[in-house]
Amino acid sequence: MSPFLPTQAMMQNLPIDPVLPEDAVLRGKLAKIIAGVCRCEPEPLLDDQPFTTVITQFDSLAILEILLEVETEFHIATDEMLPSDPANNTTEITAVFPANLSALVSYMHEVVARRAKGQAATDDHEARRRARLAAATRNENNTTP
Repeated sequence: MSPFLPTQAMMQNLPIDPVLPEDAVLRGKLAKIIAGVCRCEPEPLLDDQPFTTVITQFDSLAILEILLEVETEFHIATDEMLPSDPANNTTEITAVFPANLSALVSYMHEVVARRAKGQAATDDHEARRRARLAAATRNENNTTP
Protein backbone atom coordinates (compact mmCIF):
# COMPACT_ATOMS: atom_id res chain seq x y z
CA MET A 1 0.00 0.00 0.00
CA SER A 2 1.16 3.50 -0.77
CA PRO A 3 2.05 5.56 2.33
CA PHE A 4 0.95 8.85 0.75
CA LEU A 5 -2.26 10.38 -0.49
CA PRO A 6 -2.79 10.46 -4.26
CA THR A 7 -1.98 13.70 -6.01
CA GLN A 8 -4.28 15.42 -8.46
CA ALA A 9 -1.97 14.28 -11.27
CA MET A 10 -2.32 10.68 -10.13
CA MET A 11 -6.11 10.95 -9.99
CA GLN A 12 -6.18 12.36 -13.52
CA ASN A 13 -4.74 9.04 -14.70
CA LEU A 14 -7.74 7.16 -13.33
CA PRO A 15 -10.16 5.85 -15.96
CA ILE A 16 -13.18 8.08 -16.52
CA ASP A 17 -15.64 5.23 -16.07
CA PRO A 18 -14.36 2.47 -13.80
CA VAL A 19 -16.13 -0.81 -14.40
CA LEU A 20 -16.79 -2.86 -11.31
CA PRO A 21 -16.74 -6.65 -11.59
CA GLU A 22 -19.81 -8.76 -10.82
CA ASP A 23 -20.85 -8.41 -7.20
CA ALA A 24 -19.59 -11.87 -6.18
CA VAL A 25 -16.14 -11.11 -7.60
CA LEU A 26 -16.20 -7.59 -6.15
CA ARG A 27 -17.10 -8.92 -2.70
CA GLY A 28 -14.25 -11.44 -2.86
CA LYS A 29 -11.71 -8.83 -3.90
CA LEU A 30 -12.90 -6.36 -1.26
CA ALA A 31 -12.80 -9.02 1.46
CA LYS A 32 -9.23 -9.88 0.44
CA ILE A 33 -8.21 -6.19 0.42
CA ILE A 34 -9.79 -5.47 3.80
CA ALA A 35 -8.43 -8.67 5.36
CA GLY A 36 -4.94 -7.78 4.15
CA VAL A 37 -5.04 -4.15 5.22
CA CYS A 38 -6.75 -4.72 8.56
CA ARG A 39 -5.23 -8.10 9.39
CA CYS A 40 -8.49 -9.97 9.82
CA GLU A 41 -10.12 -13.04 8.34
CA PRO A 42 -12.11 -12.54 5.10
CA GLU A 43 -14.89 -15.05 5.92
CA PRO A 44 -16.69 -12.89 8.52
CA LEU A 45 -16.53 -10.00 6.06
CA LEU A 46 -18.11 -12.18 3.37
CA ASP A 47 -20.80 -13.15 5.92
CA ASP A 48 -21.61 -9.41 6.20
CA GLN A 49 -20.59 -9.09 9.81
CA PRO A 50 -20.09 -5.41 10.70
CA PHE A 51 -16.60 -4.06 10.08
CA THR A 52 -16.51 -2.89 13.70
CA THR A 53 -16.99 -6.49 14.84
CA VAL A 54 -14.48 -8.09 12.48
CA ILE A 55 -11.72 -5.47 12.49
CA THR A 56 -9.97 -4.95 15.83
CA GLN A 57 -8.94 -1.35 15.15
CA PHE A 58 -11.61 -0.05 12.79
CA ASP A 59 -10.81 3.64 12.78
CA SER A 60 -10.29 6.46 10.28
CA LEU A 61 -6.77 5.25 9.48
CA ALA A 62 -8.05 1.75 8.65
CA ILE A 63 -10.73 3.29 6.43
CA LEU A 64 -8.18 5.46 4.64
CA GLU A 65 -5.98 2.42 4.01
CA ILE A 66 -8.98 0.50 2.66
CA LEU A 67 -9.93 3.41 0.39
CA LEU A 68 -6.41 3.74 -0.97
CA GLU A 69 -6.41 0.05 -1.86
CA VAL A 70 -9.87 0.40 -3.44
CA GLU A 71 -8.48 3.26 -5.52
CA THR A 72 -5.56 1.15 -6.67
CA GLU A 73 -7.66 -1.92 -7.49
CA PHE A 74 -10.85 -0.36 -8.87
CA HIS A 75 -9.72 3.11 -10.00
CA ILE A 76 -12.18 5.00 -7.82
CA ALA A 77 -10.47 8.03 -6.30
CA THR A 78 -10.37 8.13 -2.52
CA ASP A 79 -11.96 11.60 -2.62
CA GLU A 80 -14.93 10.16 -4.49
CA MET A 81 -15.44 7.54 -1.80
CA LEU A 82 -15.51 10.11 0.99
CA PRO A 83 -18.85 11.70 1.94
CA SER A 84 -19.79 14.53 -0.41
CA ASP A 85 -22.50 15.92 1.87
CA PRO A 86 -21.22 19.14 3.52
CA ALA A 87 -23.19 18.24 6.64
CA ASN A 88 -20.97 15.17 7.04
CA ASN A 89 -17.67 17.05 6.72
CA THR A 90 -17.35 17.35 10.49
CA THR A 91 -18.59 13.82 11.12
CA GLU A 92 -16.09 11.11 11.96
CA ILE A 93 -15.54 8.99 8.84
CA THR A 94 -16.23 5.81 10.82
CA ALA A 95 -19.78 7.05 11.42
CA VAL A 96 -20.57 7.41 7.70
CA PHE A 97 -18.48 4.61 6.19
CA PRO A 98 -20.55 1.60 5.07
CA ALA A 99 -21.14 -0.81 7.94
CA ASN A 100 -20.34 -4.08 6.18
CA LEU A 101 -19.20 -5.58 2.89
CA SER A 102 -22.62 -5.50 1.20
CA ALA A 103 -23.08 -1.85 2.11
CA LEU A 104 -19.60 -1.06 0.77
CA VAL A 105 -20.36 -2.83 -2.53
CA SER A 106 -23.62 -0.90 -2.83
CA TYR A 107 -21.87 2.39 -2.04
CA MET A 108 -19.17 1.71 -4.64
CA HIS A 109 -21.89 1.22 -7.26
CA GLU A 110 -23.42 4.56 -6.20
CA VAL A 111 -20.04 6.31 -6.54
CA VAL A 112 -19.46 4.85 -10.01
CA ALA A 113 -22.98 5.88 -11.08
CA ARG A 114 -22.43 9.38 -9.67
CA ARG A 115 -19.18 9.67 -11.64
CA ALA A 116 -20.88 8.47 -14.84
CA LYS A 117 -23.70 10.98 -14.31
CA GLY A 118 -21.19 13.78 -13.74
CA GLN A 119 -19.23 12.77 -16.84
CA ALA A 120 -22.44 12.70 -18.90
CA ALA A 121 -23.28 16.23 -17.73
CA THR A 122 -19.76 17.38 -18.61
CA ASP A 123 -19.99 15.75 -22.04
CA ASP A 124 -23.40 17.36 -22.65
CA HIS A 125 -22.07 20.77 -21.63
CA GLU A 126 -19.06 20.34 -23.93
CA ALA A 127 -21.30 19.30 -26.85
CA ARG A 128 -23.47 22.41 -26.37
CA ARG A 129 -20.37 24.60 -26.18
CA ARG A 130 -19.01 23.15 -29.41
CA ALA A 131 -22.38 23.58 -31.16
CA ARG A 132 -22.51 27.25 -30.10
CA LEU A 133 -18.94 27.75 -31.30
CA ALA A 134 -19.72 26.10 -34.66
CA ALA A 135 -22.87 28.22 -35.07
CA ALA A 136 -20.94 31.38 -34.24
CA THR A 137 -18.24 30.45 -36.73
CA ARG A 138 -20.86 29.81 -39.45
CA ASN A 139 -22.54 33.14 -38.70
CA GLU A 140 -19.19 34.91 -38.81
CA ASN A 141 -18.33 33.29 -42.15
CA ASN A 142 -21.75 34.21 -43.60
CA THR A 143 -21.36 37.90 -42.69
CA THR A 144 -17.90 38.24 -44.19
CA PRO A 145 -18.10 39.96 -47.65
